[in-house]
Amino acid sequence: MTTVRRTASLLAALAAVGGGCGAPLATPPCEGESCRTQVSWKKTYAYTVNAKLDVLFVVDDTRAISPYEAVMAAGLADIRRTLGALRQPASLHVGFVRAGACTSGTRGAACGIAAPEQFLRAEWCETTTNFSGTFADAFGCLGDLGAANCGPARPLAAAAQVLATPPPAGWEGFLRPEAYLLVVVIAAGDDASTVPASDVAAFIRGLKGDPSQTLASAIVPVACAASFPQRLFDFVAPFGANGLFVDLCDGQLAPALLNVSRSIQAFIDPACTHNVRDADPVMPGLQPSCEFVDHVLSANGQRVDSLLPNCEASAPPCWRLVPDAICGDGYVIDVQRGPDWCAEAGENVTVECLGCAAPNDPACAASQQPR
Repeated sequence: MTTVRRTASLLAALAAVGGGCGAPLATPPCEGESCRTQVSWKKTYAYTVNAKLDVLFVVDDTRAISPYEAVMAAGLADIRRTLGALRQPASLHVGFVRAGACTSGTRGAACGIAAPEQFLRAEWCETTTNFSGTFADAFGCLGDLGAANCGPARPLAAAAQVLATPPPAGWEGFLRPEAYLLVVVIAAGDDASTVPASDVAAFIRGLKGDPSQTLASAIVPVACAASFPQRLFDFVAPFGANGLFVDLCDGQLAPALLNVSRSIQAFIDPACTHNVRDADPVMPGLQPSCEFVDHVLSANGQRVDSLLPNCEASAPPCWRLVPDAICGDGYVIDVQRGPDWCAEAGENVTVECLGCAAPNDPACAASQQPR
């Protein structure tokens, strides 16, 4: 059996809490003297997953960007596919703002975004949206800002304006306190704003109680440019590993999302359990007597508790104990989810199993050997 691993959002953690003895199960599989060596244990295994990401694209729409329009179109399509390929986040807010000096409006109305919002909303695994058509169409339409605005481009000032408190009309609700924030600047040259670049970085990093929840990328010509875009470099530098500086001359935009992949996608060792009594040592494999109670959130935020069946007797959602070397002499607790499962629901499973009080109990000694 291969190791069971799960991919989770920016910051996923597994904890086992509430250990100790629980009340006996309703029908303990023991008779006579064997009951003296049998106990039950109860733990809650919880995944705390941040499955929310807010992305703000600040795009140079001046004449200077004209030589890169084809690269921009292909690059934004790659970015859209990259966002879609991430198992997390399950909940996206995506906005596009102009960096030009004369026109500041968005394309929300032209792209089927439900008024008054000016950004794309795709929540609960894209079952809650505010746009007509597909995510790909809405994303591509919002990013098609052209190159007719007047210069010079001031992307840092434009970003600060949208993220200000209170936000501009139509941007209410874009920033979610619990979500990660990624700001992507795409420009044909350096920023012409008057505010110091480091001040804008400090402002954005201060939007979260935990600055590690803020990320920034600048996509700007470097190798093919007449001068180095120092201000945009100074903007991303304070973000450390969460800041990326991408050369537009390479014709690739998707690398600007590498920091998102590093932060949100993490491999987590599975939950392990030990001391599971084999209810029928004669039968091959472990025959556990366990009860799994699932605790998840519905789309409206209500907690839903349900009893999960054993996968031996039922299709997903269900549970199974998988022998795996990563758990030593124990078992991986593997909860199988159905096709409609959305990671934004979170996962919190209370497990109660019959175990052995005596270490020399044959039923437990046998149960600890992977088969």
